[in-house]
This record gives sequence, structure tokens and C-alpha cells, in this order.
Amino acid sequence: MTAEHSVTGARFLAHEALRESQVDMINDGLEAVSKGGFLFANAPTGIGKTAASLSAALTVSRQNPGQHVLFMTGRQSQHKIVVETVRNINARLSEDETPVTLVDMIGRESMCEYVDRATGKCSCEQGIPDSERHNRRFALVQEILSHPQHVDFSIEFASKRRICAWAAARQAATDADILVCDYNHVFLESVRKASLPSMGIELENSIIVVDEAHNLPNRIRRSLNLNLNFKMIRDAIFNLQEYCETHEKSRGESAVFSESIARARLCEKALERYKGRFSTWTRSLRDSNAKSGDIGDAIEEKIDAGKVLSMLRQELSKEDLDVQTTIGILLSVEVDAEEGDDDELDAHRLANFLAVLERYEQSPALCVVFNSQANEHRVTTHLLDPGIVSYPVMDTVQGGILMSGTLTPPEMYADTLGVPPNRPIVAESYPSPFMADRRPVMIASDVTSKYTARGEANTRKIRDHIQAILQQTPGHVAIFCQSYRMLEEVVVDGYWPGRRLAVEEKNWSKRVVDKNISNLYNARDGGTKVILAGVFGGRLAEGVDYSGNILDAVICVGIPIAPQTVPQTALREYIDNKHGRGNGWKYGVLQPAVNSVLQGIGRAIRKAEDRAFILLLDNRLLSGQYRSCLPPTMQTFTADDAKRTSRMAKRFFQRHPEPAKGD
Repeated sequence: MTAEHSVTGARFLAHEALRESQVDMINDGLEAVSKGGFLFANAPTGIGKTAASLSAALTVSRQNPGQHVLFMTGRQSQHKIVVETVRNINARLSEDETPVTLVDMIGRESMCEYVDRATGKCSCEQGIPDSERHNRRFALVQEILSHPQHVDFSIEFASKRRICAWAAARQAATDADILVCDYNHVFLESVRKASLPSMGIELENSIIVVDEAHNLPNRIRRSLNLNLNFKMIRDAIFNLQEYCETHEKSRGESAVFSESIARARLCEKALERYKGRFSTWTRSLRDSNAKSGDIGDAIEEKIDAGKVLSMLRQELSKEDLDVQTTIGILLSVEVDAEEGDDDELDAHRLANFLAVLERYEQSPALCVVFNSQANEHRVTTHLLDPGIVSYPVMDTVQGGILMSGTLTPPEMYADTLGVPPNRPIVAESYPSPFMADRRPVMIASDVTSKYTARGEANTRKIRDHIQAILQQTPGHVAIFCQSYRMLEEVVVDGYWPGRRLAVEEKNWSKRVVDKNISNLYNARDGGTKVILAGVFGGRLAEGVDYSGNILDAVICVGIPIAPQTVPQTALREYIDNKHGRGNGWKYGVLQPAVNSVLQGIGRAIRKAEDRAFILLLDNRLLSGQYRSCLPPTMQTFTADDAKRTSRMAKRFFQRHPEPAKGD
């Protein structure tokens, strides 16, 4: 349908013709954001959710001069999509309409040549006079604001002219309509306070767009997943000693500064005693939990945050210090880093741990766990409620759109992230006009990954289904398993004639992943068929763009149900208490596991023109609670044996023999 006749009041449309689901998403986004609310959009790949979200957000922000749109994503490939979308929007604007401006940013370490950990300064502009530095930065700022540019352009431009791309981007952001950045700029308090004000951006005058929003709750939880062990305390003391010794040798320091060094010495003495108490306490916990006298067994026990802090407070009080003062002292520590050492100072890590522990000491939303393995003992914090962090953000911003192809059910994410009750919520799942034909989903009824039903016969049937897909599929196939153990058992130990096997390993770096993805395109050009095998939640199953329809089929083996650890049990109990009995299992275990499967499914289809056959090898997805976790818009078929899988795959590739050309 024609764009102008399909949306109600929205502007900044990237395309002349819009899909029906895209129209609905634009209208829903405009309705929610214009009233200060939030759209939670479960939107499949290919309907144009990036363009839809930007149209709604920009329409509202342009009606309120000075507002910014903060587009957050954890994937650099999505940065490029946003830039291209804004270019398309500008190309369709009338001559009297001011073009949309955009700043694209990634982490400072990736934008600067070298960042000194101790001083926080980079080497990009070293030796450049102040006046010349200003002129060069201004030139890059003008380039950024004159035409939407991907961050790679800024980095290359800055490198050639010896200017700081990161500093120029921050300067340009003040006057830009859109800032494309990572979640941390908004949802990590320490980064937000250091970042947004310096760019002239006020959170209360911003509209947020969160891409891949299914990742946001765990991103927030992981930001407060911190460790404390003997080594960290010891090395934090070393940091303090080095810091004090360096400045005690200096002459002419102010009285105030001399006093701060004296207090740092008192902190050092208190931490030295605390280190001994911590070591004794953790050994006693290990010994009291040891099974059958074997202290080598892994131990996991929930503990009281107050116990960890009370030991510290007792030692600090002897030096007339408290926890907050100690945190400030530790954060003020600066030491010369070893060449090539980019790790955070242990003094700062200890400060961050103590800050989290004290802040949430009385909160049931923080689970503190003691872990022990052999002679390694640590205390770990686990945030159970990401809403504690996201609620203040939602309460401050002008509104927002949170979207993903696996934001299912969207109501669950609205509950989990804690939208203020006075803010309107639209939670919607949008159907795909092409998925049923171009991405059929088949579920095998004769196999399972349930532990009690597994065995040689079940594994053989799983391999038969896989072989049926391989025999009928003209190109590459991805297989994602619920664990590395199952990956080994089903795929690595199997026999797949005519296929080259590439198996993900736990320690794969981004460079290794990129190389294996690149190999897929080279193999297709050379006529070689590849099995790309990984695990749900691994590097291959999430966050990778398989462009150009490089995958002809995806096979998902099992459902990655999280093991019942102490933090996982605490999470279920917390959700039951907050959101109602039974939701702990649904929100905390079952739905996240099924959503990991959905993420694997989504790797094959990146554009409306793509096509792929999907096979799910676990019959639990056919009924009950597991079935209810699948999106209501997903149509599925059933295969009761490998022969039916083979017939269905053959018919599919007869209808769609060739993948889409190009990216």
C-alpha cells in the first residue's frame, strides 16, 4: 500500500510502499509514544521494524524541538541498517523539510587508537595544537551532521586527519536528531551519567528505541553480576599502595590532597585486615558445605549480603571510615598501566562490587551467592529484577519503542522491565506476510531432548531427521543444539557424507566467528555444502547476520532449559512473588529457553526475499506450556518420522529452488 495513505499522522517514511504489519507498527508506535508511553513490539524480520520505529519516534520528536531519539542496539550490523534507513527517509523528504541528522557511536576503545586506562585520555590527537584540534574536530562534526554516516566513516576520516572520532561524535550528538549507541549509554547508570550530559543530551528529553529488546533484561542483569574473591581484595590493596607511594614521593601537594592520601592509607590497613577475615570466612563456608569430606566438590550457597558488609564495616570503623567513603577512595585510585593491559583496576572493581552490595543490601531483588571449587572461593551478586534499573529510565524518558523478532510475549517484557503505571503500554505481535510460505516451521513428534527419554534410539531418530534435511537442501544448513554435550553427541559423532562440518567451540572469538561466516560464502561460490553447528545462546545462534540467504535451512535440537542453580531458583521465587505464582517458571525458565530457539530460527531469514526450511527436533514444542511459548503468529507443521520431513523439505525447495541474490 502507498505510504502516505496508510499511516495516521506519521511522517519520515523510508519507503514508498509499506507492508500491512509495518503500517500497524508505525501507527501503534505513534499512538504509544505521543502519549508518553511504550510500544513493545514482537516484530519478525522482514516487516521493516527499524523503519517503522524511526518513523514513529521521529514524528514525535520533531514536534518537540530539542528532543533526541536514542536508538540502542548491541549489533554493529544493525547500526548500518539504521544509517541506511535514515538516508532513505531523507531521500523522500520534501525540499522544505529539514533532513534528519544522525550520530553513530560504538565503544571508545573501538573508536580511538589507544585509551590510557589511568588518565582516561586517548592518543588520537597527541601533539596537535588546541586551535588546530578544534578546526579538525569541527570538520568531522560537519561531515557527520551533513549526511548520515556509519561509524566506520568517522573512524577512517579521523585516522587520516589525526583527530578523535569519539570526541567528534560526542560533540556532534548535541545537534543530531538520532544517536545510535549501545544499551549501556542509557541503562548502565555509571555510563549514562558520564555520557549523555557531556553530549548535551537529557534523558528526560529523549525517546528511546531498543532493538533486539529481548536481550535487554539479561544485559541489565549481567551489568550487576559482579564477583568478589581474595585475589581482588589483595590486588586492590596493591593498587592503593602503588597510588599512595607514587604521590607520597611528590612534593608540593596541597593539604587537601595529602589528607586524601592519608585516608587511602587508612583504607589500605582496613582492607588488609578484611582480606584475612574474608579468607577465613570463605574457607569455613567451604568446609561446612563439603560433601563426604571432599573439599574438591563444587559448592553453591545463597548468603546474606549483610554478612559480607558487616565484616568490612567492623574493620573500617577502626579507622573511622565507612563503606561509602571507601568506595570513593577506591574509585579515586589511578596507577600507571602496564603496556597492553586494558583490564579494569581491581580497586575500581572492588568499589563497584561494594557499591552494588550496599545499594541492594536489603532488597530481595539481589541474590548473593557463595561459590567454591577446590581452592577457588568467590562471592557473586545476581540481580533478579532488571526493572529496578529500567524503571527509573522508563519513568524519565518521553516514551519509547522496544522491539525484537523474539519479543514474545511482549507483555512479559513490559512486566519484567517495569513500566511505570501511569505510562500507556501497547504490547503487540505483528504477523509476517511471507513467513508461512518462505519459512515453514516443522516440529518432529517422534524425538525429544528431555533427559529421561534420551537414548540411542532417540539420537538415531534425530540424526535421521537431520539427514533428511541435508539430502533435500541445496545449500548450507545450520544446526543449533541445547548444549555443547548434545552438539557433540548428535552432530560431531554423526556421519554426514557430502558435507563439510564447522563446529562452534566455547572459546571462539569474534574474529573466528567472522572467518567461519565468510567461509560460508566462499564455500557456496565453490559448490561446497557446509553444516554450521553451534549452541543456543552461542555466538553463531545470536547476533550474527547471515545475509544473502546464505542458510538454506536451520535445525534446532532441543530446548535450552536453564539448570537449577541457586540464582536460577532465586529468580523463579522472586518472579512468583512479584508477578504471581507460576510466572516464575514461565518468565524465568521456560519462555527464555523457547526464545533462544526462536533466535536460532531467525538466523535464516534476514529479508523478506529470503527463504529457508526450519526443523525443530523436540516434541515438547507441540503441546502444553512449551507450545504456548511459541508466537501466536507462527504456523507450524508436524513430522511423525524422517520420511515426512524429507518429503516436506523436497517440496519446499522445489517451490523455492534458489536463494535471493546479494545481501
